Amino acid sequence: MDLNGNSVTWLGHGTWLWVTSEGKRVLIDPFLENNPQCPDNLKSPGPVDAVLVTHGHVDHIADLASFVGDSGTPVIASWEVGAYLNGEGVGAVDQIGIGGTVEVAGIRATMVFANHGSGIGDPGSAMVEGGGGAGFMLHFPDGLVAYQAGDTDVFGDMALLAEIHSPDVAILPIGDHFTMGPERAVHAVRLLGVKKVLCGHWGTFPVLTGTPAALRELVPDDVEVPDIQPGNTFGS
Repeated sequence: MDLNGNSVTWLGHGTWLWVTSEGKRVLIDPFLENNPQCPDNLKSPGPVDAVLVTHGHVDHIADLASFVGDSGTPVIASWEVGAYLNGEGVGAVDQIGIGGTVEVAGIRATMVFANHGSGIGDPGSAMVEGGGGAGFMLHFPDGLVAYQAGDTDVFGDMALLAEIHSPDVAILPIGDHFTMGPERAVHAVRLLGVKKVLCGHWGTFPVLTGTPAALRELVPDDVEVPDIQPGNTFGS
């Protein structure tokens, strides 16, 4: 999959590591030590230039505080999740809202709506207010535009996001149960108009039954939906 000299590695579940064509490393939703899918050699992925957080669920921020700490690594998160992270001792949190754009590690990152919750807390415990879920449109220095959807169902304004940002590649959750499954994700692909799709948030737990193969059967032949396993890298 050609990504204009950038690469992205799936660390399992909703965690992704981008390396830009300029060599900057950006981690999405750190779920590492506690992630049953994350390969052992990637549970400590090394220094990064920025961390982006889509929402506050435990399977997206469980390892953020221990990974980042007070290192000064920029962390981009919603106002509510950012406030929680500040309370956990995470430094350099830039709190933004839906529609807001920041430049970090050479990428222009716009926070966009996701049809999902964001309550903070362990399963079975009382939830802390976490605002709403989000995704990011990532505009890379070389011109690549990637839609990092976070956790979401399909929603009609994906067409508006496509009109505004013209994404080249979409990273979509397809596991079903907590997000859309393949039968709904095919509509996301259509609305976004992308020809390259990478699938996450599937296979981690038995209830996450969607697969890239199932989505590939539903999309047009000119849409690339590769098989993917935790640890796989796409692009250069």
